[in-house]
Amino acid sequence: MMEFILLALADIFTLDHLLLLFAGVGVGMILGAIPGLSATMGIALIIPFTLSMGPVPALLMMMGAYKGGIYGGSVAAILLKAPGTSAASATVADGYALAKQGKGLKALKVSLVASVIGDTFSDIVLILVAAQLAKVALQFGAVEYTIIAILALTIIGSASGKSLMKGIFAASAGLAVSLVGLDPTSGLPRLTFGVIEFYGGIHLLPMLIGLLIISELVVQIEQSKNLSAPHLPNASTSDDSRITKADAKLMVRPVVGGSIIGTVIGIIPGLGPTLGAFLGYDNAWRFAKKPKLFGKGSVEGIAGAESGNNAVSGANLIPLLGLGIPGDTEAAILVGAFLIHGLTPGPLIFQEAPDVVYGIYVGLLLANVALLVIGWSLIPVFVRAAKIRVGLLFPVVLLMSLVGAYSFQQSVFDVGLALVFAVIGYLMAKLEIPKTSFLIGFILAALLEDNFRRSLQLSDGAYSTFLSSNLGNVLWLISIASVATVFIKLRNSKKVTRREVHGEKNA
Repeated sequence: MMEFILLALADIFTLDHLLLLFAGVGVGMILGAIPGLSATMGIALIIPFTLSMGPVPALLMMMGAYKGGIYGGSVAAILLKAPGTSAASATVADGYALAKQGKGLKALKVSLVASVIGDTFSDIVLILVAAQLAKVALQFGAVEYTIIAILALTIIGSASGKSLMKGIFAASAGLAVSLVGLDPTSGLPRLTFGVIEFYGGIHLLPMLIGLLIISELVVQIEQSKNLSAPHLPNASTSDDSRITKADAKLMVRPVVGGSIIGTVIGIIPGLGPTLGAFLGYDNAWRFAKKPKLFGKGSVEGIAGAESGNNAVSGANLIPLLGLGIPGDTEAAILVGAFLIHGLTPGPLIFQEAPDVVYGIYVGLLLANVALLVIGWSLIPVFVRAAKIRVGLLFPVVLLMSLVGAYSFQQSVFDVGLALVFAVIGYLMAKLEIPKTSFLIGFILAALLEDNFRRSLQLSDGAYSTFLSSNLGNVLWLISIASVATVFIKLRNSKKVTRREVHGEKNA
């Protein structure tokens, strides 16, 4: 083992390989920060440039783009309230709230540190127990995936804000909208209203652009009294631009929890960084020292979400390298990259190409260093760019959003879809209906429906199948405990609010 590690170090620590790694991280970060683009696009764009390279530098450049893209999405989420990627959706509320308080630098630094820690943790887990944990992931069948989807829906409690009922309504609406398209079992059109473009379903990207970005631009323009004013205020004190000791203490618990949760999510194929972000945020809310700040500028919320989504990026290589099974879309593209370079991911790669495997291991850890260095260097640049006056910044963001919606499938229909969801998002903002809960319902719907129906098909329609698995029963208990903690948390929050109101009246 030590021999392969030394060979990997010698191979990677050359000027050209280091430049490729840093270039991959930088490209991914910039693409992730642009609304409508993504880490997936970053990897896809880089592939043609890697055809003449060796397997290790080529894969490292693409994995660097993946890591950079996941973090880059939080930049636009924090500074513009426009998540560059769906994985940054959980960061929007608290990140932008801090930025509007003149604490954009603090929010970006919290996001970067949490991202790097989550990434590093999952990479270490990958290095230590890749093959063993990949085998555990194989025990998850349709029943277990169904229960995981139900468990994940309990995130609604932390995303609902003031009204749990509005959160449940929004999540239900998201579940309903996901039904548009062809029935996965019969292949018959469902809620398409004769529109052929709906046969493929409603895609997340144009929905995300309309619901979160364009609608927010309209709200902000409506609220802006002076279009020549800067978009974001300057920091009031030096503490507004850095991570203080108090912030660091607040970050510990959510970062640890988010890193563990994101790693587990990454190990299980098909879940992805978006779910890791929401679960990390939910965990931070449940164990928060300052729960009242959530949605209003919580360091804990940002730390939980960003450690959760970035931890997925390393962990989803566990089923990829251990079993040859891609954990998400980005990992699926990496499978193609392996094959292009004559490698077949799976158990045999540890015997056939151990030099490549250990090169990837060392490179992943080095990519985290690159992410920290590049991210820390660019943070002041991002903040200065976001302080451009509103009259110039908003039209540019709108144009980028429309281009992003079009570039997804080169479809004008997707642009129209984004505009429709912009209207829906605007109405939701006015009615204080949580958009995050809507997205949670939409994202989890496919996982829930596909596996629920598959479970019933395999059991000839016996609902008892959902209680037939020991692992599934453990997940049921966790789900019940999760629901109970949500209600307890909300009840305690209401009690505290009543005491404060009562105290103010007496005063």
